[in-house]
Amino acid sequence: MGTITAFPQTVYADGTALLVYQGQPNRSVNWTVTGSGSITALSNATDETGRAGAKYTPGTSNTSVLVEVTAGA
Repeated sequence: MGTITAFPQTVYADGTALLVYQGQPNRSVNWTVTGSGSITALSNATDETGRAGAKYTPGTSNTSVLVEVTAGA
């Protein structure tokens, strides 16, 4: 199981956030968002240190979202 960290941690409606997933190295990843907004993957797999990135762009303001990463083999 990995972790996701957002930079910045608080995302405003007129901004974006860099999301960093930390998991096992060299694994395929699939990003999903439930709620308002969109995810753009910056990589389709973790690197040799286990990191993968994505950009989150908010949709409707004052809503909660759930971002999940599924890591494969």
